[in-house]
Amino acid sequence: MKTLATLLSPPVLLGLAAPFLAAQGPAAGALTAHLKEAALVHLDFTQTRTLAALSRPLKASGSMVLARDQGVIWALARPVAVTYVMGPKGLLVVRPDGVQERKSARETPMVAQMGRIFQAVAQGDWQQLEGLFAVSAQGRAGQWEVTLLPKPQAAPFLKRIRLDGGRVIDRIRIDEAGGDRQELVFEHQRTDLPLTPAEAALLAQD
Repeated sequence: MKTLATLLSPPVLLGLAAPFLAAQGPAAGALTAHLKEAALVHLDFTQTRTLAALSRPLKASGSMVLARDQGVIWALARPVAVTYVMGPKGLLVVRPDGVQERKSARETPMVAQMGRIFQAVAQGDWQQLEGLFAVSAQGRAGQWEVTLLPKPQAAPFLKRIRLDGGRVIDRIRIDEAGGDRQELVFEHQRTDLPLTPAEAALLAQD
């Protein structure tokens, strides 16, 4: 049986293709090029997961750090406190009691993909995920929408991902292959805060 912490873990895929499939709208790279200006983003999130097996959606909240050259810190505060650090080496899980558990990218392929998506958004570089998704984009730099349709290697996990934003990312909507859905809403985005010593230590461990 899945635990609550598992159900509320980082969004599953957890990570856009070239050439861009945006014949009816501007390319995602052009719409989000300004994201490259921010090497570090702090933000708060609210996560809502609607699972076919449950009558009510699950809600969670916490904070996130997108460090362009280092990785992603996903700090869940409610309903349980657990921190996930996503990077090239895989996933580091820090439990409330401080116990750490490392998982490789091979062990957590969906989480690894989510980390790559967040990194791509942070850099405004959708080519990072070439081969995983077909990408379409519409809107303008101040109000854009990017839709990701998985290619065969990602299809077992996902049906579709939609990202909305402006100056920074505002929302991610995920339709999973099994019928579950989730939505992430981001608030209080800050691009002027340095890493805290604790955040730097977590990213260094990854």
